[in-house]
Amino acid sequence: MSKNTKSTCDCGWHGHDEKLLEAENPFEPGLLIYACPECKAIEGPWVACDEDGCWEPATCGTPTPSGYRQTCREHKPSD
Repeated sequence: MSKNTKSTCDCGWHGHDEKLLEAENPFEPGLLIYACPECKAIEGPWVACDEDGCWEPATCGTPTPSGYRQTCREHKPSD
């Protein structure tokens, strides 16, 4: 998981990925799992929209001339 992205969780926590908890996956050694630092859930956390100030889950991935964007539906780059 990139340390430059934002994440959000169903419990209401949101923050930058360096705050996520990480551990080796006990079922697949060598792979990492990530958890919410607030509720400790591993089902999320979800990647948040990369638009400044928006913490909605990212639902769109779009290549753009300035790089790949992960955004919510509202902030999806237009053509």
